[in-house]
Order: sequence, then structure tokens, then C-alpha cells
Amino acid sequence: MFTNEKDFGGDFGKEIFRNIDNFNSLEIASGYFDPQTIEKNRNKLLEIAKRGFCKILVGMIYHEGVSKNQKKTLEELNKDLKKINNESGVYITLRKYHGKIYKFKKDQNDLIFVGSSNFSGTGMYGNLECNTSVLDRGSKDHISKFLNHLFTSKELCANLDNVELTIKKKKKKKSKEKLSKYEISKASFPKSKILSETKIKLRVDEQPRSSLNLYFEKGRKNPKTGKYSPRPWYEVEITSKKSERTKDYPVGKFIAYVFDDKKYYKLNMITASDGYKGIMTKDNREILGEYIKGKLEREGHLERLETITIDTLRNYGQDYISLKKIKDKTYYLEF
Repeated sequence: MFTNEKDFGGDFGKEIFRNIDNFNSLEIASGYFDPQTIEKNRNKLLEIAKRGFCKILVGMIYHEGVSKNQKKTLEELNKDLKKINNESGVYITLRKYHGKIYKFKKDQNDLIFVGSSNFSGTGMYGNLECNTSVLDRGSKDHISKFLNHLFTSKELCANLDNVELTIKKKKKKKSKEKLSKYEISKASFPKSKILSETKIKLRVDEQPRSSLNLYFEKGRKNPKTGKYSPRPWYEVEITSKKSERTKDYPVGKFIAYVFDDKKYYKLNMITASDGYKGIMTKDNREILGEYIKGKLEREGHLERLETITIDTLRNYGQDYISLKKIKDKTYYLEF
């Protein structure tokens, strides 16, 4: 066991970098990293790649972003490792991965550590952590299969060459920029008789990376660069089922009036995709997300970068959106 406490195994970093000299390959899967740890040990990482390979996966930065220095460090390391051989390189998970695995191998001998330490100075030396080597053969094989799955699944992971990392901004602006453009006066908000109501269930547990959770989908591929970039936090597209698409369900373009937080909005909406199943704001899909996610955030049921689950909606008190028709192609939208 290595905890960065001298009476309980000492510094995990000393054990990791000592073993680099004794093995021919290294696989690291870590939630976070820091540039200093990579730069300080760059030569060791390149040397083990020359003897076999070196693969480093970072699991929490695709959506959260990185500093310019972090981006540069990863790009340079990836370039240098890939020059040595195609098995080596830096990889980024397209879904959040927060685990920590360190695997060394030489011929038939392997050494695997699992625990809490990120590939960083604080994880290796500073924080109070807990990491241990895996001794059981069955557990080693299972962890190795999982590592291989992380590195090779196209839905989970990509080499850094195929990913566009977002540079963190010093200050993130809050959410009201896009939705506010569609604010109208109270006098312009219609007071009309409701002709029918269509409820669209929000099946978030069936859709952990789509619909309201599009942010966690692997993102869009730039056709020019071939790189993936994450979707905006507020981008959503609600998916209806065939049974929910009644005769009064909107087909194509329609208007939705929204009342929220003592403000009135007129949204340009559209249904699209197979059978008009996708419901979204026409001009920008972030607008609908800003209304729904913003309401969950404001009422304390959702934190930024959190997945919306059925428990989120149960705590909020509603697991559907309502489209109340007031005339042809015009509705009240309520959540």
C-alpha cells in the first residue's frame, strides 16, 4: 500500500517511477494529470516506450477543458511517443473516467496498481492517498481487459490527434446569454385557451448521453480536422416516442411560449429526425437546454457537468415536458 505517508508505504510516485526502469511497457489510466509530472519524467516515459510501449489515458479533461500549458504538454508528449512506435501515445476518454490504474509489463511478468492517485504531483507525493498492487491473477486479467477496453473502444476513447481539447477560460459566463434574446413582454405573451396537451417523458436513465444529457455524448467530428470536440453544456434535443406523437404533436417548425422565473419567452422550435421524434429549439439547441437545465440548476437539483438522472427529475417534481396547443403550430411549453 502506498499513501504518501512514510509509515504507510511512502510516496506512490517513488514506487511508480522506480518500476519504469524494471519493465518494458507502461499503461496509465488517470482522471487528471499535471504538466510538471510529465516534464520531470519525460525521459523515463520515452525510454520505456522504446523498450516496448507507453500509453497514457486522461479521463476527466475532454469536457472540463485544460490550460494552454496542459494542452501543449500533452500534444508534445503524444507526438514524441508516436514517433517511437504506434502502440504508444496519449489518449483522452470521451466519457468521464475517474479511475486510476497503473500497469507495468515485461514478458510474462506484470505489476498493476489501482487506487486514488492521479498522474500528478499531488497524487504521487502530496495528497493523502491510497494505492495498492493487485496480486490475484484473476483480478489482474480483469483489470487488463478493462484497460484494453478503455484504450480501444471508439465510443469511449480517442488518441489525442483526434480530439480537440478545450482551453479553459478564466471566467465562465453564466447561462442567460442565449435565452434572454427570446424574452418578450408580458403583454406579448398570449392568454389563449388550451386546445390539447401532449406530454413527452424525459427518459434520462435510458439516455445517459443523449436527449437532456447530450453534453456527455462523444461530441461532433470536425470534417476538416477529423477531431472531436465536446458539445456545449446546455445543448439538448428531447426525443419523443411514437406513442407520444399524437395528432396534436407538432410537426416541423412551431412556436413555443415559455414562462419561467417571472419572465416570458417566445421560442422558435422544430421537430426533426425520423418521424419528427426530436424536439429542439430551431435557432440553437442550447436555448431549450438553458431553459430546462437552468431551471434545475436554479432550484438546486443540478450542478454543472452533472448527469441528469431520474432522481434529479424526481427531486424536481416532474419527469416530462408539456406541450399545450393553443392554435396551429403554437404551444405553451412547460417544464
